[in-house]
Amino acid sequence: MTARWRIILPGLFLAVTFGLLMAFNSSRPRIMVLHSMGPAAPWASEVDAGIRSELLRNRLPVSVEWQYMGEELERDSISAAIASARRAIARFDPDVLIAVDDEANAEVASNFVGLGRPRVVFVSVTEAPARYGYEGQSQVAGIAEILPLTAICDALPLLKDGKLRRVAAVGMDSATGRAELAQVRSFPWAPDILVAAELVSDFDQLKRFVEARRADTDVLLVLTYAGLHVPRSESATDDGKQIAQWIETNSGPLPIGLHVAYVTNGGGLGFAPSPRDFGERAMAMALDWVDPSNGSTPPAMTTSTHFDVAMRADCLRVRGVSMPPIYREAARHGGRYFP
Repeated sequence: MTARWRIILPGLFLAVTFGLLMAFNSSRPRIMVLHSMGPAAPWASEVDAGIRSELLRNRLPVSVEWQYMGEELERDSISAAIASARRAIARFDPDVLIAVDDEANAEVASNFVGLGRPRVVFVSVTEAPARYGYEGQSQVAGIAEILPLTAICDALPLLKDGKLRRVAAVGMDSATGRAELAQVRSFPWAPDILVAAELVSDFDQLKRFVEARRADTDVLLVLTYAGLHVPRSESATDDGKQIAQWIETNSGPLPIGLHVAYVTNGGGLGFAPSPRDFGERAMAMALDWVDPSNGSTPPAMTTSTHFDVAMRADCLRVRGVSMPPIYREAARHGGRYFP
């Protein structure tokens, strides 16, 4: 072999190998995960943990990419968040788009209905799928979110004295907040009573609502507050922690969070849909949908009734609340028990 060929052949081998690798990667099904929140948000990070857990069990070669709208939404830059998400989708050209939470579905994923590509798996939407034009669409599948209000009702007699409970609810005025509030208002609370339910747009409104419930409410349901800002003159700490800790300190009625972040941020008690379950099931749907051996039939739309329990024992002790052991063990099992 001449010196010339000794130079050419390795280069040719590398070029062929690189070309085959590129062809293999381009032929793999592509799945994009689009989050309404940022990557550090407790809900988003645990949905991602469920997604990655399902991917570890997967044997089908796929390409997966993540996109987060959270930072721009928190700066009230809705148009910028939408534009960034659409650019990422156009660049990656996914076969399936997993859209997490109401904002990602309302602002981005729902716009692909009827276009054929990408197929959409919606996750953790508290609005009915028909709200986004998903009902009856062959390119859409997903998991709607049902707040664990029944579980809360089951727990209420254990928390107080057996009398009728007066319930209030407060959350942030956002797509998720509006959908959650609709579920709270339509829930059959009897024999308990829903006294008040309101969405707020700033921290001062939240404080006024909580303070107004001191005399007429026994239980305060804390809905989503992701993206609600605390004036920097009041606190230099994380907004979510400041909000949860302020509610816990100043609420007359017993606060119960309906998001995993509430107790993580310093709250005492939470019943929340399970983000890991959402992540695992959504990725399993997407993988089944892109697997050539399964055909192109979309998975059935469904709901998730799984929920997590979270407890912060010192906050409950201050209020004289003692949960039965089964709730404490459920919180410990999910890594959500804080002494």
